[in-house]
Amino acid sequence: MELKDKSALVLGAGKSGVSAVRFLLEKGCAVALYDGNAAEKPVYEELRTAGCEMILGELPDLSARSFDFAVISPGIPLTNPCAVLLKEHDIPIWGELELASRFITAPIIGITGTNGKTTTTTLIGEIFKNAGHKVFVGGNIGVPLLEALKDEYDYYVVEMSSFQLETIETMDVTVSVVLNLTPDHLDRHGDMEGYLAAKGRLVEKQSEDHYAVLNLDDPYVRTLAEKKGKNAYFFTRKDMVYHGVTWSVKYPIPLPDEKPEDTKKREVHWLTFRGDMIDRSERVMDPRKIRLPGPHNLENAMAAMTAAKILGVPNEAIQNTLMEFAGVEHRLEDVRVLRGVRYVNDSKATNPDSVFKALDSYGDAPIILIGGGRNKGNTFDDLAKVMAEKCSHVILMGEAAHDMMISAEKAGVPDIRKVA
Repeated sequence: MELKDKSALVLGAGKSGVSAVRFLLEKGCAVALYDGNAAEKPVYEELRTAGCEMILGELPDLSARSFDFAVISPGIPLTNPCAVLLKEHDIPIWGELELASRFITAPIIGITGTNGKTTTTTLIGEIFKNAGHKVFVGGNIGVPLLEALKDEYDYYVVEMSSFQLETIETMDVTVSVVLNLTPDHLDRHGDMEGYLAAKGRLVEKQSEDHYAVLNLDDPYVRTLAEKKGKNAYFFTRKDMVYHGVTWSVKYPIPLPDEKPEDTKKREVHWLTFRGDMIDRSERVMDPRKIRLPGPHNLENAMAAMTAAKILGVPNEAIQNTLMEFAGVEHRLEDVRVLRGVRYVNDSKATNPDSVFKALDSYGDAPIILIGGGRNKGNTFDDLAKVMAEKCSHVILMGEAAHDMMISAEKAGVPDIRKVA
């Protein structure tokens, strides 16, 4: 894509917005940055010096001038007054992912879902690195995709949020991975259908010969298979699949006078893969050797394995990574053990389903839960039932504390405390 002598408006001065301004200026594009807040920020002076025009506090006057396209930050909804004005003037609105993808020729693996995105994105990146590839890992995980254009990579492994996917148009990832879909960000998307529509754009925009990796066990996610036909691959803990990864258990024949519990110890567990060129299921590894805890992390591992197998990564690289990978910061991250109490940082759990999965990862051990934060349009009744079963104490804080406390009291959580 040729950007020289083009004119662009960037909405928002967050990490992705500033990255877009710098990239566009380097490409010879005339750039203006819009921020609805007129307050000065330290980065503005740098951008002015680099040649960026600032439009602060007031909407741009599109009757007097126009732009070839606009780049919107993911935190700004398309209902923002500036975005509405741009649409009224038929000015294309892209996100940073869309802009960056127009300059990438190597395969992109795009990962989305409500929970597990960061773990799975990082895990896929580690698998490909262990297979000897030069890999960019970023996107919503922290490093904007535009930053990847400063170098060349064999693969781009990119975490993608629903906010980012709202504005893709031509981005065609080689492998899309959709992990799960549970209520989240409904304050922006309206309902689950709107949320699915945003996430589903990752699959919808793929060309026919590219692949989708989908969670067969998720009723929302598996509906996306209709868009991919034979190139839909699945991962499942509950079923068998013709394309993808499943968990199989071979039950041995009991030996004479053997106790049932001893027979069970000899069960053979496998994660198996089946693809177009494989007549039968290929055994990849024993799922019990995966280092990450919890059934949800088994799903993350299966998704990563499926993507890697589709792109021809050797089993050894997959096995070694899954046996060694301990997880990402702030996601079921062990902090310390003090006086017999295990402290776990799971602050990336920002919706009820992710908290439920965290609580489900520690068996019958009594749990003291510290939770709260901002409510993004969720209800807490179902989570509260799990809290009543799993938690001996619950400490709540933040703007969601009041709603969580009502649900927890109704569910009979034994000891609830609300702190400022």
